Amino acid sequence: MKLARFRFEGRARYGIVEGDLVTEVRGSPFRGKLQRSNRTHRLSEVVLLPVTAPVQVFGGVGANYPDHVAQAEETSGRKLGEMGIQPFPKSNASLTGSGSPIVLTPEAGEVHYEGELVIVIGRKARRVSKERALDYVLGFTCGNDVSEKESWEKDFSHWRSKGIPTWGPVGPWIATDLDSSNLDVTIRMNGQVEHRFNTRDLISDVPTIVSHISQYATLFPGDLIFTGTSGTTRAIKPGDVVEVEISGIGNLRNPVVMERRR
Repeated sequence: MKLARFRFEGRARYGIVEGDLVTEVRGSPFRGKLQRSNRTHRLSEVVLLPVTAPVQVFGGVGANYPDHVAQAEETSGRKLGEMGIQPFPKSNASLTGSGSPIVLTPEAGEVHYEGELVIVIGRKARRVSKERALDYVLGFTCGNDVSEKESWEKDFSHWRSKGIPTWGPVGPWIATDLDSSNLDVTIRMNGQVEHRFNTRDLISDVPTIVSHISQYATLFPGDLIFTGTSGTTRAIKPGDVVEVEISGIGNLRNPVVMERRR
């Protein structure tokens, strides 16, 4: 099932996506069984929102692909591969939906895309085992952990390097009943393929990530966990269009614009 969160006639709703149509549902994906309504819209008629309204968002789980570890270690001089899972809080205000712009601020230096698989938590989780971790996952979506690479990543925290409004695109919807261990991820800039990788190469897989975080934090329904990116990323600029496509989920697409000062 593909579940979209969208705005229509000024109100946020959930719906089931089938082809280019979305059918509104009654109820919540996180509370009981969903019931289809008789209201169906074309996707072109609605505004896709961030897939949930989470209590918490956890940013990229450190260096979680071997090629990205190698590149990051060469740049930083630090043994990142020995650090294990290093999630960090990512501002909820950074979230935006597919089709909405990534807004660059004039203060930012070099800003990069980071295409990632994102875990959507389905029910409250605290100290869950790796073996049971997937029981607490509703599904998965595509994410772009947009990051300032020039100077802000050297801050004590990632509050501005990854937390600027619109720097956390997620979508286009949630895919349930998906095997996260073998998904193709394709990142495109302006229609050209930048990088391809597969989630089979994750250093820490989805059950490991969910279990680990739940030992230290309570995960709530709708919480989002970015799982890390692969390869070497590249800077984005106004006028670019960034896409993160994951097999079995869909295509997260966001244009890049410069912030307009009031």
